[in-house]
Amino acid sequence: MQGIRYFMNGSGGNIEVKKCYNTIHSCKMHFHNEISIGFVNRGCSKTEIYDKNYEVRSGTLLMIPDNMPHKCTPHDYNNWEFTMFYVDKEWFKEEFSFENIEFSYVNLDENIFLKIDRLFSEIEKNEMSMESECSLIKYISMFNHSELNYKKLPKISRIKEVKKYLKDNYLSDLKLNDLSKKANVSKYYLIRRFEQYYGLSPHQYMINLRINYAKKLLKHNKDFTDIALESGFYDQSHFTRYFKEYTGVTPMEYKRCI
Repeated sequence: MQGIRYFMNGSGGNIEVKKCYNTIHSCKMHFHNEISIGFVNRGCSKTEIYDKNYEVRSGTLLMIPDNMPHKCTPHDYNNWEFTMFYVDKEWFKEEFSFENIEFSYVNLDENIFLKIDRLFSEIEKNEMSMESECSLIKYISMFNHSELNYKKLPKISRIKEVKKYLKDNYLSDLKLNDLSKKANVSKYYLIRRFEQYYGLSPHQYMINLRINYAKKLLKHNKDFTDIALESGFYDQSHFTRYFKEYTGVTPMEYKRCI
């Protein structure tokens, strides 16, 4: 496959996605009005930022601030693939509470590489789900943001309120935005603090509650599709995937054992 394509993610027009396979449209110095979050799927490239050169390779996640001149030159055009998200800067700063964004990049290990590759594919195709938002925020936090200006971290009482809200409403179609408003903090800080206190993201905690509820339903003679929907999942395949991730077996295998 060869070529370049652009399309919009469903996040209210705030994310434009660019996919590049074995080609590049320009090696000239250029800049974007948006914040660029890039992921190198395959190959290597020299990236020039002002008068400095950086080597990016398969598994590199990078962030380029809006209006920062840069230039990418792949070493081999026949072995080059990357995904770039062009994110509206005001939306990004509001969502993630970042200011004074600087160029930064991180080389990922194989496990994280595969997870981000899957995440980027999901974001390309769909609107931002709570799972996608939690994951994206988590991976963006891998950058060295020591010079960014952060708001004061929320107290544990606010995070406890979110946990209780999830426990009381986990079967509802909850959005990360709902939870951040509940705690009166940004999504970024909610996820960071929630994981710090409970070891799980809000989405993971919600899914865990749904799985535990589904296990109770599986003890009765109910259809798998009905159990999936009643437990808060979109469909049976969605339910099966998460059930196996959390229990190690499929719902059918679990039912045979009880």
